[in-house]
Amino acid sequence: MNKHWIHSLITKITLIFTLAILGIMAIAFSFHNYNNQKELENIEQLARYSLRGNYVNHGDFDITNFKDIDFTPVQDQKLAREIFEKNKPIFPPSLNQNRGAGMAGTMMHQKIKAVIYRGKFYIIIKQNNDKNLLFNTPFSKDIFSSILFPLLFIVLVLLLYIAIIKAIIPIYDLQKKVRHFALGDYEINCASTNKDEIGLLANEFHNAVQKIKQLRDSRQLFLRNIMHELKTPITKGKFLAESITNSNHQKALQNIFNRQEALLRDFSRIEKLSADEIKLDIRTYNLEDILDFALDILDADSLHVKSNITPIRINADFELFGTALKNLLDNGIKYASDHKVTITNSQEQITITNEAPTLEFPLERYAEPYFLEGKKQKSSRGLGFGLFITYHIIKLHGMQLLYERNDANNIFTIKL
Repeated sequence: MNKHWIHSLITKITLIFTLAILGIMAIAFSFHNYNNQKELENIEQLARYSLRGNYVNHGDFDITNFKDIDFTPVQDQKLAREIFEKNKPIFPPSLNQNRGAGMAGTMMHQKIKAVIYRGKFYIIIKQNNDKNLLFNTPFSKDIFSSILFPLLFIVLVLLLYIAIIKAIIPIYDLQKKVRHFALGDYEINCASTNKDEIGLLANEFHNAVQKIKQLRDSRQLFLRNIMHELKTPITKGKFLAESITNSNHQKALQNIFNRQEALLRDFSRIEKLSADEIKLDIRTYNLEDILDFALDILDADSLHVKSNITPIRINADFELFGTALKNLLDNGIKYASDHKVTITNSQEQITITNEAPTLEFPLERYAEPYFLEGKKQKSSRGLGFGLFITYHIIKLHGMQLLYERNDANNIFTIKL
């Protein structure tokens, strides 16, 4: 299950606004109940004040004074039953022992109750015969005004929430375009007309993409021109070498020009690897076929390579992986004391072994382009290029290149 939503800004903002709306509703509900309670208490107090001292028949009230404050009996018996049913029980037990005048205030308090029903206020009076009397009051509850301000506040909060979400949504589109840019798509357009921080960020990224695109185009144009200018004299040199009658001189010149062509290819690969522009064409091949290709392009005589390969199939880019094997074999032959190298394999790895001095630096240092430090490396011819290309090609395949020392042998292992 994708748990990205847990960390999403929209999820966090939605949670905050949901809690805010629930808080507003809780406050509005509490305030509404508080106002109702205060109004009920005021109406009860008005009723008690009107009936104060007006007792007849052992504590029953003389309700004639209710007319002065517009309290009238409820004639609708159905309505009365609904109100009595909704507000029962509403009185504490009768205090039959409280007959004295000193308890009149307490009895009055116990026998008068203000209630609200369907937005209107009513007074219920309990007589000594347990008969309840119900009276209309001139007061009613303005429900609209009590919910208007909370409702308006909730609407404003919702509008603010929508505005914030609308401002955040473009960041997801920007994220997709950044991902495409990372994959090498320079044609994306991130320009934004928004004036907020996300719009400013999108415009800055758009400007950066355009600058990088211009630099890439300039670099590619320069490399195409320089490669063409370098290949032209090499081609002419190879053509002129064919006209030399001395076979030794002819072979020496051809080797020189072939070496120059190989260096140009290495330069091109290094540039593409550095720019992360090499795209792999992964297919399934026999390891023997890839090794044959590597031996075909190897500068040294294949007799210097001892092969103990068992048949396996690997997923790789045929040309690039063959180039990586060729570079490892070439370096192994050059540095071996007997100019020989052995290649073996299993289902999990490919191993190239030679008898040579131990590496002077960690393998990662040799994988840096043009790394030619140290006395041994200064006398080399291409170690900095070859290992850089090999290391990154193997890394692009999702494999791992390891080095270990065993007695007098250097062992390079490609973990498949």
